Amino acid sequence: MASRQIGSLFIGIGIPFLAILGVVPFIATADVSVLGFPILYFWIFLWFPLTTLCLCLSWHFFDRHQYKDGKN
Repeated sequence: MASRQIGSLFIGIGIPFLAILGVVPFIATADVSVLGFPILYFWIFLWFPLTTLCLCLSWHFFDRHQYKDGKN
């Protein structure tokens, strides 16, 4: 049970957390544009939908079984 919670937390929260706080310091000084946006803004705004995807995957793989009967 605890390993399922750890996996769920890692996918749902850990990956987006590491993607923002782990990468932003390295790209903050870069002078690169992606689709006309500075790479820093592009990276941060890219993670809005990717965080939603991570939360969806976390629910799908770890928590969906709790709601199969439709009563919860």
